[in-house]
Amino acid sequence: MRFRKYLVRSWLSWSLVFAGIIYSTWQSMGAFEWTLFWFIYTLGALFVMNPLKRRHLHFTFHEMFVFMTFFFYGLVPALIMGQLLLLTFQARSFTKRVGRRRFLHFYPLNTLIEAMILLIPGLVYLRLGGQIGPSVHLLEQGMALLAFFAVLYLVLGFSFVLSRFLIGERIPLPIMWRLLRFDWLVVSLELLFTMVAIEAYQLFGYVGLMTTFLLLSLLKMSLSKATETEETQTKIDQIERLKEQLYRVDSETLLIEKFWNGLREIVEVERGWLQVNRDSSRTFYDMTGRADRAVPDAYTLERHRDAGETYFLYDSLHEWHPELLVHQTELHQSALVIQPVRSTTNAVSCMISTTANGAYEEALAVEIHRLLKTLSWSLERIDERDRLQHESLTDPLTALPNQRALRRWTKERMNDVASYPLSVFLVDLDHFKAVNDTYGHAFGDEVLIEAGALFTRLVRTGDLVTRYGGEEFVFPRTNEQAAILTGEKIRQALKAHPFGTEGVRINVTASIGVETIHEYEELDTVLRNADRAMYVGAKFNGRDRVAHYRDTSTERIQ
Repeated sequence: MRFRKYLVRSWLSWSLVFAGIIYSTWQSMGAFEWTLFWFIYTLGALFVMNPLKRRHLHFTFHEMFVFMTFFFYGLVPALIMGQLLLLTFQARSFTKRVGRRRFLHFYPLNTLIEAMILLIPGLVYLRLGGQIGPSVHLLEQGMALLAFFAVLYLVLGFSFVLSRFLIGERIPLPIMWRLLRFDWLVVSLELLFTMVAIEAYQLFGYVGLMTTFLLLSLLKMSLSKATETEETQTKIDQIERLKEQLYRVDSETLLIEKFWNGLREIVEVERGWLQVNRDSSRTFYDMTGRADRAVPDAYTLERHRDAGETYFLYDSLHEWHPELLVHQTELHQSALVIQPVRSTTNAVSCMISTTANGAYEEALAVEIHRLLKTLSWSLERIDERDRLQHESLTDPLTALPNQRALRRWTKERMNDVASYPLSVFLVDLDHFKAVNDTYGHAFGDEVLIEAGALFTRLVRTGDLVTRYGGEEFVFPRTNEQAAILTGEKIRQALKAHPFGTEGVRINVTASIGVETIHEYEELDTVLRNADRAMYVGAKFNGRDRVAHYRDTSTERIQ
């Protein structure tokens, strides 16, 4: 409803202004020289195709050509010139959906501001006796010209208020003041060059206009470089430092946190999400670095993605795609969307937004896109390191943790007094060599894989099940009272479980040795004791049983 209200206000106001322009034009169709008019328009059209941008405002310098038309021919031709140049400026982005939405919401406002900038100062100028015509000398107009300047500056200030009323534009006051001062500077230059152009035309004709146009073009180029302010360059330097920091991080969680913390220090971010796609999986991170649920914005952007753009900016809420507006819980004007940045193993994209208009500059958007490339490369490096680490800690046959993983796990636990008492199980499958000899090693491998999966299901979620080597499995448990009961549970479940395919089914038993420690002990010593318990207490007593080391006599071991 709010957007409809703004649209109705804007286009109703535009209709009144446009109707007045059409009527006035109809009344004075033959009152001015069309050749010079179209020549001025051609020069102006070249200018508006490459505007100067500060935040979300585009400074086209086309008012110089409007002022020139006014001082040559009067208000009506100047109003027509302004509308033609505005349409030319808007048409440059008609090929993009954002450009068409921008036209729908901003063209009426620009029309009104254009009319105000010309009509009010122009009427004051004419009221005070200011002269117009091809032979006019502006420096001779005295008070009329000064009044034109003064009223023009007031109208420029009022235009910011009008933009808030018509389209709900939000600009923080300090930023608005900076933009207004820059607007005054641009208009002052346009008025100065208008006076120079008129004098040059009177002296040298069309050549004089062309020369003035070239001089203003050079000045515009120098101003364009000057708009890359020290503040912007500082932010770019901060992004470069953040890239270096990201590339040194070895944890995905810390990497995402550092990305968001660093980005918030550089640009305005009130809401944002980061999406990381790997193969068929996708993960979303919020601004705190925590994994978040799926973000509707991401799916909307995916459906309406423009593959030709690496990123795109929204300077005002009216430029947003309509489906994105549905998801907004609060009105955010500015947004920056980075399309997926791809590496070998992942694709990273993000969206940030804030309530202020024009918060994100083109130069910073380019750098943030590059920042996401660094993030993507860092994630790829972390993924590769994790893959290699996982392979070094994983048994390739059963996909269970291996002996190295067991040593790492127990080292961490044995240094923690809260882990005691700690029991270690050593499970050895009985007569496994006979299984390999009878059914083949491929069948034996399937038995090992299935046994490992069975053990994993039988223990607690936090317990570690490892393949220690051959047909031996080891898993520690931090509960002495449940140690024998757990071992017996594993033995019975293994004995009752049929192994193999439909054609060949066998039952496998196991001898299980258990050792429990109450204080720090070397893992090799613990495993040696569990191994003795398994052989002496279980295998020497007929196999298919559980034995604890404390119940095994020293004499029997010897």
